[in-house]
Amino acid sequence: MTKQDLSQIILRIEKVERAVFGTGNGKKAKKKKETISNGDLDFSLNERAFVKRYASGKSGPKKFTILLAYLSDGQIGTNIQLSDIKKRWNKMKSLLGKFNMFYSNEAKNKGWVDSKEYGKYSLTKEWKESLSE
Repeated sequence: MTKQDLSQIILRIEKVERAVFGTGNGKKAKKKKETISNGDLDFSLNERAFVKRYASGKSGPKKFTILLAYLSDGQIGTNIQLSDIKKRWNKMKSLLGKFNMFYSNEAKNKGWVDSKEYGKYSLTKEWKESLSE
């Protein structure tokens, strides 16, 4: 192996490292904040795929809102029983974690969901804010 071959190999490795790990200046590449519009949501997915795609890495209140959005097909004002939400949530503990009533209260405080009747929740027009990182 010649010195020229070795330098070409090193250049190629550095190029691959920049492509994989970022700019190569020692700092990690920053992840862009992701916003999803209602038109981009795929409600035809099964509930586990939907939750994994849109709720992964989000806080509990955002997960609650996204699960409610799935159950109501993104329709504002459609009432969903809290017992149904809990039942679906508990089937997906590995994706969502343990259910906590704080999540529904905080989602309501942020204006993403509303509860006009006891034990029923519905989306508000601001629910899409929960899709942002």
